[in-house]
Amino acid sequence: MAQNILELKNIKKSFGGVKALKGVNLTIQEGEVHALLGENGAGKSTLIKILTGVLQRDEGDIILLDKKTEINSPIHARTKGIAAIYQELSLVDSLSVAENIFLGHEPTINFFGWNDKKTLLKETTAYLESFNINIDPKTKVKDLGMGQKRIIEIVKALCIDAKLLLLDEPTTGMTRIEIETLFKIMEDMKKRKITMIYISHIMEEIERVCDRVSVLRDGINAATYKMGEVDMNTLVKTMIGREVKDEFPLRIGSAKDKVVLEVKDFMSERMNKPISFKLKKGEILGITGIIGAGKSELGHALFGADKCISGNIELQGKVTTLKSPKDVKDKGIVLIPEDRKTQGLFLEHSVLNNAIVGYVEKMNSNKFLLSNKKLRKRAVNIFKKMDVKPLKLKLRIKNLSGGNQQKVVISKWLLGNPEIIIMDEPTRGIDIGTKVEIYKLIHQLADDGMSIILLSSEFNEIRGLCDRVLVLHDGEIMDEMLAKEATIERILMKALGGN
Repeated sequence: MAQNILELKNIKKSFGGVKALKGVNLTIQEGEVHALLGENGAGKSTLIKILTGVLQRDEGDIILLDKKTEINSPIHARTKGIAAIYQELSLVDSLSVAENIFLGHEPTINFFGWNDKKTLLKETTAYLESFNINIDPKTKVKDLGMGQKRIIEIVKALCIDAKLLLLDEPTTGMTRIEIETLFKIMEDMKKRKITMIYISHIMEEIERVCDRVSVLRDGINAATYKMGEVDMNTLVKTMIGREVKDEFPLRIGSAKDKVVLEVKDFMSERMNKPISFKLKKGEILGITGIIGAGKSELGHALFGADKCISGNIELQGKVTTLKSPKDVKDKGIVLIPEDRKTQGLFLEHSVLNNAIVGYVEKMNSNKFLLSNKKLRKRAVNIFKKMDVKPLKLKLRIKNLSGGNQQKVVISKWLLGNPEIIIMDEPTRGIDIGTKVEIYKLIHQLADDGMSIILLSSEFNEIRGLCDRVLVLHDGEIMDEMLAKEATIERILMKALGGN
């Protein structure tokens, strides 16, 4: 029987009056890949921060290799062989691969502590080759792709002799080839008895690479299963406490004939090729493609964040210009960005302030005679409609789960009563229960007459949610189809540039 590398007993943690962990019991075996599942707000992030010393538990025991232990800081965690690979990378772009891997513990050559660059390159090369990683150690990190950067983060952890790796949504932003490379490295780490806790919302990944899975719900470990003995439906039901029969809700309404936006040979300074399409009132238009296809660039250009260099835009039948995000917002078009933490939120500010920022001045102007009190009331009503939890207006938004942060971002833009909403990867990194809630909201907004451009690399999401689909490859529209005609195979073929 495998030895337990980690055991958690009755771990509790509260923030103010909010109980994030209510008594988690969890056992991790040496050399396994153990998935940690749960809806946003279930307690996964809090638990990981306790294991890495970022947060301190209120109650409970941490037992590492059969000994009770304290983890007082991230540095302390690393000395105990625990390292985390977060979605937000910790690499320094201006340094080389080798310099990043040995940052803080560089090999030296003399009493004065001068760095031994020759040994640095030699040891880095040995680490990379031992995992069959074909990356030049002299390459600047800024020149690497997202997948390569994540792999370098893993090597960085291994070179400090990490025995327990915590992988938080490790495939975010990675191509299929990069994901396969990561999985091969994980297989190699398992052979070396390196233990991994794998956090992901992508069920196919969990099914493929994990040995066991524990499901957190409402701050406790609801269940632990062996992967070969549980199906995905059971996992989802355990996660949310109910059965999800229909991931994609049935669309009640339909797009109108009226064209609200027409894009003609439009191209920005960051787009590869000009694009033309129409958007109807109440329509959900899906625009998809693989990473690098140009979806986000198009979204930013339509929001006025990138300069237009050619083409025309017609809004409500009239030719217009997209001068700036403020100008575009005033014209009734808003963008819900892909990276909510750097582009959509002020993490140190309250939930309420994040929602009303940008509206207070407008609402107090002569044109809009709404008081701050009315604005606050309206924000609260939208929060309730979005089911933001916990609904504590003064709570710093960084203390909300990713899914609830996304709900606040959407709420912020709904305050302005937009006519067109551009959503860039709105469900990335969000659990399936929250996804379903956002899907229902998107349908409701469209049924109420709003027009939605959904930018997503999840083909199934595009097919199940939208009225019409455009497929991009290298910035060019390769195909247009009604969602009811779309198949995953057809979308993928066109996304890869096939005929």
